[in-house]
Amino acid sequence: MNENFYLNLESINNLNDILDDKKYKAIPTTWSIVITDVKNSTEAIKEGKYKNINFVGAISIIAILNINKSLDLPFVFGGDGSFVLIPNSLLPDTKQALVHIQKLSKEKYFLDLRVGIIPINDIYLQNKKVQITKLKLKDESSQAIIKGGGLELSEELLKNSQKYIIDEKLDEKFNLDLEGLECRWKQINSPKDKTLSIILQCENDLYYKEVLDNFERIIGDKNSRSPLSLDNLKLSFDNNDLDTEALLYCKNKKEKFINILKFKFINILGYFLIRFKIGQWANYKNRISSTIDSEKFDDLLRMVVSTTNKQTKELKDYLQEEYKKGNLVYGVHESKSALMTCLIFQRHGKHIHFIDSSDGGYSLASYAYKKRKNN
Repeated sequence: MNENFYLNLESINNLNDILDDKKYKAIPTTWSIVITDVKNSTEAIKEGKYKNINFVGAISIIAILNINKSLDLPFVFGGDGSFVLIPNSLLPDTKQALVHIQKLSKEKYFLDLRVGIIPINDIYLQNKKVQITKLKLKDESSQAIIKGGGLELSEELLKNSQKYIIDEKLDEKFNLDLEGLECRWKQINSPKDKTLSIILQCENDLYYKEVLDNFERIIGDKNSRSPLSLDNLKLSFDNNDLDTEALLYCKNKKEKFINILKFKFINILGYFLIRFKIGQWANYKNRISSTIDSEKFDDLLRMVVSTTNKQTKELKDYLQEEYKKGNLVYGVHESKSALMTCLIFQRHGKHIHFIDSSDGGYSLASYAYKKRKNN
């Protein structure tokens, strides 16, 4: 079944290495692609629900990762949805997890979630590939890097065919394990003027190197364009910020209020541990900043970056010029801050922190990308 296929993959250390074909391996045909996607996300964003949309996308990932915590599975957070690649041995429990997440999404956040599973072999039969490597972050953390057109095709198949939609009968005895999912930070103000969510696809894969080189020329290297600064990373004591996670574990307003109080107490404790650099907490913010998924590739280049107003204009001018030349298709969403949702596998060990710009993020960038692509 090759369950440890992803665990044993060689890593790359820099996003610029995405063109190194030697680093990629084909996903085995005994695996499948799990897809979740919030329906009508653009309308939900207009109603101010983008933090909830992000959170539902993260729920879709952690619930599947927790089915068998001994396995290392590749996943991609896309703002209003997600991809998780799984060995077929996990299919029965994954189907149950998906229908439970779908119910939770509707009842707690009033969001309709499309869920589906597509066998890898169905992708290969349509002459697309799912080639994968992983980008090394810090300690044991990494993020999946995927190319070959398979993920893009899987998204189209899910939206255009009922064949892959999960319509499983809900088993009330199934345990939906969401341990490790947290959302307890304030919106992160841009270290510069703007926080941008960018989605782009080059017409020729070889052109990505030139794009990344120009990004570095215009907005700096990965560290200088990071959407997060340690000074702007602050635990929240605002009910509105803590409400999204509190909703997960409550049946009524009283329970939600108790959850929010509990999170505030934990944050007070965390604040003092970080502030006075007690033990391993002295480096906690550094661990977070080094394990954000701000730059990734999954048939599309996705980036969340901070820019000055001058850099924003220069970058958008560059992208528009390359689009006119037919070299790439892109979408950009501008904000002044970022949202962060955390998966904490070990408090002082393995982390991954999903980052997106506020007020629409990847979802609105994707809308702009698709509009240009269909012109």
